[in-house]
Amino acid sequence: MSMTHSSVVEKGSALRRSIHVLTGLGSVYYFIPEKLLPWLDRETALVLVLLFVLAFESVRIQLSLKIIGMRPYEYTRLSGFAWAFLGIGTVVLFFPFYIAVPALASMALMDPLAGELRARGLSKLSDIILPLSFTIYLVSFILFHLTLVTAAPLALAGSLIAWLSERLKFKSIDDDYLMSVLPAVGIIALRTLI
Repeated sequence: MSMTHSSVVEKGSALRRSIHVLTGLGSVYYFIPEKLLPWLDRETALVLVLLFVLAFESVRIQLSLKIIGMRPYEYTRLSGFAWAFLGIGTVVLFFPFYIAVPALASMALMDPLAGELRARGLSKLSDIILPLSFTIYLVSFILFHLTLVTAAPLALAGSLIAWLSERLKFKSIDDDYLMSVLPAVGIIALRTLI
């Protein structure tokens, strides 16, 4: 039995959302041993994985490969999957664990939730991602032993930046990258002040 176009789209959407949620596990990177092999450390291994993702994307674009879960506009440019992996790599390579955990968890939950609400015609409810993100950041920072006086403004900054990154659509950079990296940058900048 052949699948209808709508069932393919639904399966692609479910796959995309599932992978998105799994990107929140990117902070597992910090638990990988520093040395994987005598000649290979975890940073180099991660950079090699990211280079492989970019190489695969280059071949995919050149051969016009269409992979289930991709949106039509991604057929000729870097996919959301690739942007998400690049975001994970950027965050874990350049930011401390206590920032990476909420940045990745927030991105992993906010984007698919907002997309699902919009797909169901509930666009006005999609802003629920802002308080959800704030809660993720605040709880994470408190669990990492930051005081409430420090945690609250950092959580507010991170969640607002993530929310704006999801709301504002950029043609050249996917929100799967921006929603994790920009909040991390904002939190580091604010952390120098408080």
